Amino acid sequence: MRSKGKFKILNKFFIDEEGATAVEYAMIVGLIALVSFIAFQRLGFEVRRIIEDMVMFMHAYIKPSNV
Repeated sequence: MRSKGKFKILNKFFIDEEGATAVEYAMIVGLIALVSFIAFQRLGFEVRRIIEDMVMFMHAYIKPSNV
């Protein structure tokens, strides 16, 4: 008899949908944060590559006078 009470509590826990929206919103926010992190990281690598290319171009075509 006592085990039926435990199953009833578990069943009520899994059927109850109250608070599900908070979990869904948290998952959406987490996904947005992950995608944003990856996008900004890739953007940073691209900006770094562009700046390094510009520096290489400057070194190739602008000769320092004191060397």
